[in-house]
Amino acid sequence: MLAKGQGCRVYDADNVAYVDLLAGNGSNLLGYGNQYVMDAVRRASSLGLGSGFHITAEVELVELLGELVPGMAPWVVTSSELAAWELALRWCRRDTGRRLVVLFDGNRRGSVECFQVSASAPLGASQALVGGVADEVARLVRVAPSGNFDAFEALLGEVGVDTAAVVLDPIAAQFGVVPPDAEYLHRVQDLIRKVGARFVLDETITGFRLGRGGAAEAFALEPDVAVYGGALGGGISTVSAVAWASSRRVTVGDELPPPPQPVGVLSASATLSVLRNDAVHQRLDERGAQLHTGIESLAERFGRPLRINRIGSILAAYFSRQPVTDGNSFARVDQDAWSRFGRYSREAGLLLPSRSPVASFLTHAHGVKDVEQALAAMEQALRRMQKDDEV
Repeated sequence: MLAKGQGCRVYDADNVAYVDLLAGNGSNLLGYGNQYVMDAVRRASSLGLGSGFHITAEVELVELLGELVPGMAPWVVTSSELAAWELALRWCRRDTGRRLVVLFDGNRRGSVECFQVSASAPLGASQALVGGVADEVARLVRVAPSGNFDAFEALLGEVGVDTAAVVLDPIAAQFGVVPPDAEYLHRVQDLIRKVGARFVLDETITGFRLGRGGAAEAFALEPDVAVYGGALGGGISTVSAVAWASSRRVTVGDELPPPPQPVGVLSASATLSVLRNDAVHQRLDERGAQLHTGIESLAERFGRPLRINRIGSILAAYFSRQPVTDGNSFARVDQDAWSRFGRYSREAGLLLPSRSPVASFLTHAHGVKDVEQALAAMEQALRRMQKDDEV
C-alpha cells in the first residue's frame, strides 16, 4: 500500500521510500509528480467537464501524435486499451471480410478477451486460458510461437486466406522482454502482406517509450494499424489511441468508443510535449545501459545465473542458465529464486516486479545516483540469497 510518489520513488504509509522500477507497468515515463503533467491535471480540473464530452484539447493531442508518429492517420483517442483494441480488430475484420486473428505466444495479453488464449493443437488452434472466455472466441484465434518464422509461415499457409489480422507485440512482453531481430520482424510483416491480412502492431508498451516513434520507428516497420497506450497517459490517467497507416486512407466509421476523460487528454499532450526533446530518450537509454551493466556485474560477482534482456529503458531479469528467447526457454526460468530476490530487494528499498516475466522500467526521473542505489539494493539481496544457500 503506497501513500505517494515523487520522481522515481514511491512512499508507503510510514513514509518509507523505495526506488521504483515498476513505473506503473511502464506507463510512468517521466517520473511521479512531473511538473508538466501535474500542470495538465490542474488545467483539466479547472475545465469543469466530466467524461462523455469531446474537448477541444483532443485536437491538440491528435496534432502532437501526428507530429511524433508521421505516416499514421487518422487517430482515434480512447479511454482504455480495451476500447482501442476492439476498434482496431473490428476494422481489420470489416476491411478484409475475414474473421481469424493470429497472435504470437509472446504477445502481451492485457484485458482483451480474444488474447486470453494459448495454442492447444497443431497450426495454432487455441483454447481459453481463463474461465469465462467463450469457445467461439477461442476458435477465431490462432497462436504462433514467437521468433519461429518457419512455424508462422506454416500457420499462415493454412489459415492465411481466412486471417483478418496478425497482431505483433515486438518485444514479446509475455516473456518479459525479448529484443527482436529486425530481419525476422520484416519477414513477418512481408508475409502478412502476402496473404492479404492486416498487420496490427502492439505499441501499448513500446509506443513513445522506445523513442518518439515507438517500435515502428525503431525497427522501420509499417503497420496497417497500431494501438497505443501505456506511456501515452503520463502515468496519471489511462488513455489509448488507434492509428492507421496514412496510405490506407481509412475513414473512421460511426462505431467510435466514448471519448477519453479530459485529464487523460491533457496529461497525454503534456507527456508528448516533453518527448519533443531528444534528450529524454537519450537519458532513458543511458540509465538503461547503466542498470543493465550493473546487474550483469553483480551476477558475475555472486556467481548467479541472472540474465538480462533489455531494449532501451525496458528491462527484464531472469534467473536462468540459458538466454530467454522464447516460450521454451522462458519455461525454465527459476521463479523461486526471483521471488526471493524481489523480496530481499524490496526490504533494501527497491521495488521490482513480483514475478520474473514482468518487465522493469526506468523513467526520465531516474538519475545516475538512483540507479546506483537500485544496484546497491540488488547487491544486498544477492548477498542475503548467498547466505541462505550456505545454511
